[in-house]
Amino acid sequence: MIVGGGRTFPLDRARVRAHVVDANDGIIATAGVVEGLVGAGFGAGTVLVASLAAMVGGGLALGGMKFSEAADERDARLATLEAERRQLDLLPDEELTELAGLYEAKGLSPELARAVARELSDHDALAAHADAEHGIALGGGDATPWSTAVLAGVAFMIGSAVPLLVILLTPAALRGAVTFVAVVLALCLTSAVVASLGGTSVRRTILRTVAIGVATMSLTLLGGTLFGL
Repeated sequence: MIVGGGRTFPLDRARVRAHVVDANDGIIATAGVVEGLVGAGFGAGTVLVASLAAMVGGGLALGGMKFSEAADERDARLATLEAERRQLDLLPDEELTELAGLYEAKGLSPELARAVARELSDHDALAAHADAEHGIALGGGDATPWSTAVLAGVAFMIGSAVPLLVILLTPAALRGAVTFVAVVLALCLTSAVVASLGGTSVRRTILRTVAIGVATMSLTLLGGTLFGL
C-alpha cells in the first residue's frame, strides 16, 4: 500500500514494475561510476564518496522528475474532468447522445448503446464519460505525486546500494570484477521481476537489461582506464 495525502492507495503491479525499473537505473548508474573510477585507479575512499553522491543525487533527481511528471498528469486529468463536468451541466442530452455513439462504435446496437449510456449516466454521468471518452477511471486510488516521487527515489537508492556494498565489502584488487558480477546478477533478478509483473518474456527482458548494464560498465571502465593513463 502507498500512503499519501491522508489516503491509502493499493500498490498495483504496474506501479511495482515501474519502481523495479527505477531500481535498475540505480544499479546501472552507480555501477558505471564505480567501474569508471576503478578503471582510473582511484582509491576506495574516492570511489565510496562518488558512489554515495551518485546514489543520493540520482535518487533525488529521479524523484524530482517523477514528481513533476505525476503532478502534470494529475493537473491535466483534473482539467479534463472539469471540462467534461461543464459539458454535462450545459448539454446533458448532447452528452448522452455522444456517449451512446461511443458504445455503438464499440459494436453495440443503437438501441442497446443508448440504453447502456442512459443507465450509466443515471448512475454517474461524469464517471461514464471520463472512462469512455478519456480512459480515466474515477475512484481508482491514484498515487499522489509525492508518493510517486518518494518511491521512485527510494527504489533508485536501493538499486544503487548493490555496487555500493561491493565497494565496502570487496578488496581493492577485486572491486571492479566483483562489481561487474554482482551487477549482472542483480539485473538478472530485477529483470525477471519486471518481466513477470509485465507479462513479457523473462529471457528477452534479462538479456536486454543486462546488455545495457554490461555496456555501461564496460564503456565507463574503458573511459576511466584511458583517463587514468
